[in-house]
Amino acid sequence: MMRVVKLMLGLVLIYAYAGRALAEEEAKAQPESKSKQPFEIVRSMQAIQDQIVLGNADAQGKLPKLIGQIAQRLLAADSSVWREAKNARAAAIYTLSGGQPRVVRKVLEFGVSPEQETLLMEGALAYVEGREAKAKQILLPIDAKALAPAVGGHIAMVQSALIAKMDPGKAMELLDQARILAPGTLVEEAALRREVFLADETGNLEKFASLSSQYVRRFSRSVYADNFRRGFSDAVVRFGLTNEASQFAKLESLLNEFADKDQLGLYLKIAQSGLIKGKIASARFAAERAIRLSKDGGAERERSRLYEAAALILTRSLDAGLVELDSVESARLPKRDAELKAAVGAIAKEIRKAPDASLSLNEPEPLKETAPARREPGVSAAASALIESAQGALRQADEILGRSAP
Repeated sequence: MMRVVKLMLGLVLIYAYAGRALAEEEAKAQPESKSKQPFEIVRSMQAIQDQIVLGNADAQGKLPKLIGQIAQRLLAADSSVWREAKNARAAAIYTLSGGQPRVVRKVLEFGVSPEQETLLMEGALAYVEGREAKAKQILLPIDAKALAPAVGGHIAMVQSALIAKMDPGKAMELLDQARILAPGTLVEEAALRREVFLADETGNLEKFASLSSQYVRRFSRSVYADNFRRGFSDAVVRFGLTNEASQFAKLESLLNEFADKDQLGLYLKIAQSGLIKGKIASARFAAERAIRLSKDGGAERERSRLYEAAALILTRSLDAGLVELDSVESARLPKRDAELKAAVGAIAKEIRKAPDASLSLNEPEPLKETAPARREPGVSAAASALIESAQGALRQADEILGRSAP
């Protein structure tokens, strides 16, 4: 009898073990959507997005398909899962991360999510659908810092975008919040990139320099770094068009963090733009730095010397400028700069014809961009008029030079 009992008990254990093993295999075979909660599914998407800021181009290429797959899995989820706040927050995050709006619409239709998360989803949907007034009404009163960091960073980013035109200073503060709430993520990278451009728009060179340095140190490998570099280059040129020595010093300190080749390209752009726009002090400052960074015998060195010569000619250093201009090797210049050299030479001859164009000054003073009725102290009316005419010609030289350095 005991033997029979032991045998039956053994069979029960065997069946139990086999049943558990089969169940485990079936669980493994089930689609992942059956075993994962929405917040886990969205978290996996965020992990892929965070790879993008580390320079993973493959992750960027796979993201659109992944977003579509995640939409299907979230739409297939039972309505009861959206009662949990973390799942409802995940729907808002998914929406603000480039997800398909139909997902959050369906979740809202269920009407089962907690009140705060429902507001987040409604605000996210309004924002991605372009209903700005509604998005402002819902999202601006929310304190992003009081939310879970995973969603708070996104909300701070959206709030910044909603008020950027009205209050760029506050928008930058919100981007600071987003960066603090989501360190090391795509949210931080995007917030830092946007804040750099807002600093440019507001003319805040100190903030621009600080934020740009952070971006270069932290996200230089990001797939979106090229977007940053284009905007950065244009901003550096704008900041470089100044007559303030203190601003030149800040700009030089910022550019020193970059490789010599990158610095050279930026200084050449500043010098070129300075000549075209009549910011001669900027042109000379940038040309001098470009000369230091360029190599003997190269096109960049000749371009640098050309820009410096033009800046000298358009100040009160005509003779020194002509000597420099004559020494520039036209054969080493790109075609457009060779044409510029010829144009500057012709302008110099016209300036020399002025009755009092020869001025005995020890130090050249940069010409400030002024109204036609005003001129630099010590420069005659005839010479000033010629210089202004030259500046006008150089502004039109945008067609000769093109919009960027070769």
